[in-house]
Amino acid sequence: MKKTPHSSVRSNLVRIAKIHVVIGIFLVIQIMVYDAGKLITPEAVLKRWIVTSIFVLAALIVWYLARLNNSAVVLRNLTWLLIAADILLASFSVYTQRGMASRAVLLFILPILTAAVLQRKGPIYLVSALSVIAYSVTAIAYFVLNFNEGYKLELYGEISFYSAMLLTVGWLTWALVRKNR
Repeated sequence: MKKTPHSSVRSNLVRIAKIHVVIGIFLVIQIMVYDAGKLITPEAVLKRWIVTSIFVLAALIVWYLARLNNSAVVLRNLTWLLIAADILLASFSVYTQRGMASRAVLLFILPILTAAVLQRKGPIYLVSALSVIAYSVTAIAYFVLNFNEGYKLELYGEISFYSAMLLTVGWLTWALVRKNR
């Protein structure tokens, strides 16, 4: 295959999309285990299946189209599609797993790492900021709509800490990308 300027972006995007499909398989297994153990309601099972299906579908579309295209614009747009799917999954997971009490905040690292495919500082920092915003809005929405599930001070403490961590992950991701370019 002829080497082009976007070959590394393309090959990395194909690889990352495959990893997203594997993450989707892990999510499916988790849904089935939680459903079998009756840990979550049938309505929650249905919602998780829908969101996980959208996530896997986005990853498969990105994987398929990235294999066929080598255009910088197409690859960039496919990367942003995958980032959007990551943020959707993370926000949904945090909200459905009790907002600020959720351990799913870890999923907000996925879009930051996915942004590293673009090998540029701007997108990595932008996605870090978008992850912070999405996490903050999701945690606050859960808190407001499910009053008495925590203290406001605790909410702001959690948001501040995890926001700082997400920004740090973005910073570290850029440091690694810059070093390896």
